Amino acid sequence: MSDQPWAGKQSGAPTAGHLFLASAAPNWRGIRLGPTVSSGHASDQVRHLMGPSRQVEQVMRQIEAVADSPLTILLQGESGTGKELIARTIHRMSARRGGPFVALDCGTIPESLLESEFFGHEKGAFTGADQRREGHFQQAEGGTLFVDEILNLPLSAQPKLLRALQEREVQPLGGRRPASVDARIVTASNASLEHEVQAGRFRQDLYYRLDECKITLPPLRARQEDILYLANRFLAEASAEFRRPIDRFSDETVELLLRYDWPGNVRQLRNAVRRAALLAQDVIRPEHLPALSLGTSAVPPLSNSNGLARGRSLKSIATSAAAEAEQLAICRALHAARGNKSAVARLLEVDRKTLDSRMRRYGIRAAEFRTT
Repeated sequence: MSDQPWAGKQSGAPTAGHLFLASAAPNWRGIRLGPTVSSGHASDQVRHLMGPSRQVEQVMRQIEAVADSPLTILLQGESGTGKELIARTIHRMSARRGGPFVALDCGTIPESLLESEFFGHEKGAFTGADQRREGHFQQAEGGTLFVDEILNLPLSAQPKLLRALQEREVQPLGGRRPASVDARIVTASNASLEHEVQAGRFRQDLYYRLDECKITLPPLRARQEDILYLANRFLAEASAEFRRPIDRFSDETVELLLRYDWPGNVRQLRNAVRRAALLAQDVIRPEHLPALSLGTSAVPPLSNSNGLARGRSLKSIATSAAAEAEQLAICRALHAARGNKSAVARLLEVDRKTLDSRMRRYGIRAAEFRTT
């Protein structure tokens, strides 16, 4: 296979001439489809953001069929498949699109605070409750409440959620009377709720209440047609953001992208492409994606087994390669950020303390990258 650059050989894939996608391709988590977006436009946006594959089209047909119904919807799919994006799209395509979209992640809230987060509390309901606070159910009045990571909801709290869904009313902590609520519920899980019910970790009655309509989001490895489409879009985004003229993948890199399993799905692909854009000079090659090269399920043939280094363990080779890649990534980021270490930390998704430690280890000085 040659090392000629690849710039979108499949139909519909963005190429070097599509750098405008950088402004049209925000990160999936937290994406906002504005209040003026029509239902048709919202579905077109999702097709653009997720890809042109048959599997994505099937998901969109399901969404279009149920978005405007009163059904409670359960989104099931691995981490990074775009469940919040789909939840927001359902909201934008429903009659409730003029109301609020409120997201609650059960995985980030301590169990002791879950009831207050869901249903609210009155002043003095517990230590630290200095004022009355509406819960997420009340905040989503007239709109959509998206409950993410529903599997993390403790068994003790599940009966209260079931009652809220059935009675359409909530009891704030410390309150004397229940409050009526009118919110459409969309929940999400990265694992099978049926399995959790069978294991005794999730209430069967709540599962049936949430599963009025289930939409399963396919993992990225099951829709290879979208991998190159998304990789090119993310590369265009990174190239514009980092001001680096890199807009192509080598043929070997294309094979690597298609062969990799992508356990982190689209989120992992986006992060991998962004980091590679910092490492590459012109064309992204396999050495710019070291984690993928070590993690592919298929092992490429060795053209010259005699060329292997002798006397070095696989662990030492991997450690050395990772350190070199880390140094280069930091230098590229410093160059792109003109020596601003806070910007570099955000770009590389590490805290400042970790970044400073790595820079001291490798003898990298931010001052050398600052423009005069």
